Amino acid sequence: MKTKNYLMLCAALSVVWVAGLLLVPPFSNGVEALIHMFLAANAS
Repeated sequence: MKTKNYLMLCAALSVVWVAGLLLVPPFSNGVEALIHMFLAANAS
């Protein structure tokens, strides 16, 4: 995969990710829950 195509793919995925976090409350709540579980499991 060429660098230009890779950058375009990363940009598109970033836009979709941010739009999902901002516009879809269950998606953002799920991501938040996963982050909390990860941090709780690894806290020491």
